[in-house]
Amino acid sequence: MKKTQEKIRNRYDYTKGSIGWGVTRLSVPMCVEQVIRNIDGILEIYWIGSLGPEFLAATSLGFMTILFLRSFGFGIRIAGQALVAQRIGAEDGEGASAVAGQAILILLIYALAFTALGFVFSPYIMALMTSDPVILRLGTSYMRAGFAVFVAWEGMFVFSNILRGAGEPGYTLAAMIAGVCLSIAAVPLLIFGAGPVPAMGIAGGFLGMGVGRFTGWMVMLYVVATGRSRVKVRLRDLRPRPDIVRRLIALAWPVSVQNLLERGANLILLRMLSPFGAFALAAWAVGNRVTLIARMPSFGLQGSVRTLVGQNMGAGQPERAVRTVKYALAALVVFMGAVSLGLFIFAPRIVAVFGMKGGAAGIGTVALRILSVGLVMESARRVVTGAFQGSGQTKPPMLIEGIVRWAVQIPAALLMTVPLGVGAAGIWLAISGSQFISGVAMLAWFWYWARGGGMASRAAAISADAPEARGV
Repeated sequence: MKKTQEKIRNRYDYTKGSIGWGVTRLSVPMCVEQVIRNIDGILEIYWIGSLGPEFLAATSLGFMTILFLRSFGFGIRIAGQALVAQRIGAEDGEGASAVAGQAILILLIYALAFTALGFVFSPYIMALMTSDPVILRLGTSYMRAGFAVFVAWEGMFVFSNILRGAGEPGYTLAAMIAGVCLSIAAVPLLIFGAGPVPAMGIAGGFLGMGVGRFTGWMVMLYVVATGRSRVKVRLRDLRPRPDIVRRLIALAWPVSVQNLLERGANLILLRMLSPFGAFALAAWAVGNRVTLIARMPSFGLQGSVRTLVGQNMGAGQPERAVRTVKYALAALVVFMGAVSLGLFIFAPRIVAVFGMKGGAAGIGTVALRILSVGLVMESARRVVTGAFQGSGQTKPPMLIEGIVRWAVQIPAALLMTVPLGVGAAGIWLAISGSQFISGVAMLAWFWYWARGGGMASRAAAISADAPEARGV
């Protein structure tokens, strides 16, 4: 126990030393974690794709719907990470543990409620998305499987955000590796069955990934409960604390609304895409998952920036926080530019891997190429969003998301698909175009706010733990 406590005291201090090294120490394991996290998702699409395009179409609708409903908990996870990072930067370990405990409590209550409601209402939700009886039946089965493992997903993610906020992404990486290794085997086993394990078809995909997420959750629970982390969650930290709950909700609701706006827009786009047939929906499923895993490095950088900005703001160092954002953006542009180019060039080969042949291959190639164009600016937007969140400013990303998604993207998609006769490609063009616009808008707002002294005043409030820093 003494050795463990000594190791915690000697952990790397992200408020000192080289910014580049600090970004690297955090972002590399986070980026690797993000990539690994989606390996089983890509393999799930591969195995389900072998069943036929209607299975891919059902997966696309079911997955995006579950993703939309998970937006409610996303805000609490991000707020928890930001507040934990700020308390760690201010050298307030007890405060960090209290925030972590309240975030866990809120997320578990939310997840259990949605598990029950989602399982009952899955057929009705899916009926809003498609009128095709085959896709409706398959999608309902897939959604119910997703709700069955909903608690495992939320449990794993809330713990991973807490550990990231503490600056300890190595634990989350280890947990993710353990979980994904298990789900890689579980996904095909539950889809196709073997021996005493019955074939569950499309539902087996989500259930198999849920097995892995539950494993990762248990690994991280062990870490935070046994004092191996800077944040040690004890039973007393799980008792309701209204003051901390208010702080979490004040930071969380704009993040949740932002994600609801983003994912709600995606659901509307999917509904618009549905009349174009199973090939178009399958192209979305493949294009969305491939570009999602391609953006994983940006998610890793976003998480590292959120932690670094939060800790440096808690330590009263806003200038260092701004330099961190600049460094992360420079690295991001170089890397994501190369990834975007690679996806564009090799799109035909990539979609073929997922079982898209003939006419489906052509549609899939067009979708993937168009979606790859907006990757750089979309990734930059996410990194700057992480900077805003780490500093406790969660409203700017919400406002930009709402305006661009609902006043630009959806009207543009409606205009191009039917009146202009572009068809399904109009939806993908609207997505890439809106990603560019929102990226530019987010960058402009952040630099204006930082240069105007907003970060300096915010850092002073956080380091002093003033009421305005608590969002109340």
